[in-house]
Amino acid sequence: MAAEIPAEITAEGGLALVDVETMPGPVGDALRAAPARLHIIAMMAHAETCVLPQLGLGRAVMTAQSLPPLRRELLILLAARIDSAQYVWSQHRRIAEGLGATPAMVAAVEALQLCSGEFDEADRALLAFGRQVIRGGPVEDQVLERVACHLTAREIVEAILAIGYYMTMNRITLATRTPLEPGAADAAMQVGRS
Repeated sequence: MAAEIPAEITAEGGLALVDVETMPGPVGDALRAAPARLHIIAMMAHAETCVLPQLGLGRAVMTAQSLPPLRRELLILLAARIDSAQYVWSQHRRIAEGLGATPAMVAAVEALQLCSGEFDEADRALLAFGRQVIRGGPVEDQVLERVACHLTAREIVEAILAIGYYMTMNRITLATRTPLEPGAADAAMQVGRS
């Protein structure tokens, strides 16, 4: 087995991105075939055996859930806001707006005003549930009962999976100081549609 090369730290203090364009093998081929070149994917490529399964889960979260897409995006924004994850926030704000989130809804999530009149009762129940999932530990009985009045069991579990996936993405970008690429929101919109 070849000796591993120590991690390279950039001048900005973060981990260097993998050059996906020169990455060898089937993983490199698959990443080059992706519809967009996002820095988060180039960062995840360091974990060569995990990047494609992780992207597969992300694709399922974005395209194959029964949880309504706008509700999913509100949860993603909530996770990004609580984690102070600007990378995910900046991309998913545009996606949420493209799905019908009003500027007032986005501002309410940003201010953590989750009981705002900008949201309907189901959204408020979901956001309260999401906040407890993000913070960790058991969800209070009344919070679970309230969200269960509005969502199916499938949607509740999908919400947890969406939150968990994007909390992972938040931590990758924060811990490695993944830079936000110019046009990232437009690229994220393209990935979200594909």
